[in-house]
Amino acid sequence: MKKYKIAILNTKGGVGKSTASMQLIVPYLYKKSCFPISYFEFDDENEDAISFDKSRLIWIEKVNVTGVDLREQLRDILLLENSICMDVGANKTTVYVMDALIDSGMIHALDLVVIPLMDGELDAVSAINVYHKVKEANPDLKTVFVLNRWNENRELESQFDLFLGDKYGFFDTKGLINYIEEKDRNYIVLADSDAIKYSRGFGITLWELANQVENIDELLKNAIKNGATKEEIKKLSFKKALKKDCEVYSEKILNNAFKKLDDILG
Repeated sequence: MKKYKIAILNTKGGVGKSTASMQLIVPYLYKKSCFPISYFEFDDENEDAISFDKSRLIWIEKVNVTGVDLREQLRDILLLENSICMDVGANKTTVYVMDALIDSGMIHALDLVVIPLMDGELDAVSAINVYHKVKEANPDLKTVFVLNRWNENRELESQFDLFLGDKYGFFDTKGLINYIEEKDRNYIVLADSDAIKYSRGFGITLWELANQVENIDELLKNAIKNGATKEEIKKLSFKKALKKDCEVYSEKILNNAFKKLDDILG
């Protein structure tokens, strides 16, 4: 079975790179292989992966970016024989990693670059710039944009009009997606949900919570029957409701995203 090497990149901070990495790419790769994913976090400032310390889907490794030869590290990482998710921090970190990928030629070892963004103008501009830089280095590289934190009460094209363009022509806004090759106009939508936040509180991914085999109903019933504390009962009740929210999100959002990734990766 093929082992995929996927990098998540955007020079803009706060666009949901860790969300795209852990809540989308990691479950996708794990589902494909049924084997833990090597997860490399390139960030000298933040350690978002720590939030998923109870996840069975990944082996986490922190990669220092400054004061090291990133080219050598990338060779070692991308020549591993298992599936890999590279979560790359923003700003200079993204620039360092992209330059090292290009200078070492290891950009040709990547199967996919995931470019997350939210609905701000800088998010979209940075996303397009990253796209052009990686495609210039490797024209055959597959890419996908991830539109993060979509408000399901809004029309997607209205929230992300700067990226997708003004659907109704009121403002004659040409979406930045038009500045990339037509064959690369791939995007996946991740809806906003408290389930994403709360799954991190349990140290695992939303997908894991949705597919958890633990019988929460039975645990809750026994807790009530045996006179457990209010706090224990409330926590189990909350977890039961959260599991349902995760199941709905997985069915509506993640399954469609997984199918899109299958189509892109072929």
